[in-house]
Amino acid sequence: MTGLVTGFRLGRGIWTVAVTAYFLIFFRNFFADALPGAALLPLVFSYLLVSWLAVEYYFGSPFFQSGAVESSAVWRGVFAFFVYPFLGYVAADAIWWHVTQIPVHPAVAWSLGVLLFAAGVYIRLDTLLGLVALTRADRLRSGGTRLGRRFAALRFQQVCRHPRYLATLLQLVGAALVFRSWGGLALVGVLGLPLILLQVRYEDRRLKLVLKSDYQGYAAAVPLLWPRPGRRSGPDRPA
Repeated sequence: MTGLVTGFRLGRGIWTVAVTAYFLIFFRNFFADALPGAALLPLVFSYLLVSWLAVEYYFGSPFFQSGAVESSAVWRGVFAFFVYPFLGYVAADAIWWHVTQIPVHPAVAWSLGVLLFAAGVYIRLDTLLGLVALTRADRLRSGGTRLGRRFAALRFQQVCRHPRYLATLLQLVGAALVFRSWGGLALVGVLGLPLILLQVRYEDRRLKLVLKSDYQGYAAAVPLLWPRPGRRSGPDRPA
């Protein structure tokens, strides 16, 4: 939970709004030229993507990482080398190449893809705001209720220990479906998921250092990444 922005910053806010506006205009013009008469669906997805990234940027969330522990520049760079080419590939395949297109109506794939992507956005933003509030409260200074209890009480931290990475996986699958790309789905399975699992393992080791004695109980009650129905922790579990 280090490095997160916990207060209002005028300069950062102005810069975020300006960059967001630029990319919204860019994607509007890009899809209007690339897909004349059929730009609405990818444009809505692009607006959702840009708006989500703007919020993450403003609060200082490290690129596609959790912000719950000290981020890794190495893993951030490795994942960036996957994510940006991945997004470029699924968009280019839908617009120009048409090599790995799933043979379903665009609206069907788009609806399912946006639903999954929006679910990922919701989980990432809900967990981010929870981490920001926790950081603002005491900047990890223990006092009263222990950090482990407060951290475990966050909504999606009760589902799995790394919900922001589960959300990222949903977003990647959703993006591939938005552009009807079975090639994109294959890339998520072959490269995206292994990279996510490697980052999760790295962060879980760091989380153990942050939560200290609270970690063992938390890890016993809450799964690493894949939710298990019927197993939820709460403010009183783990201690």
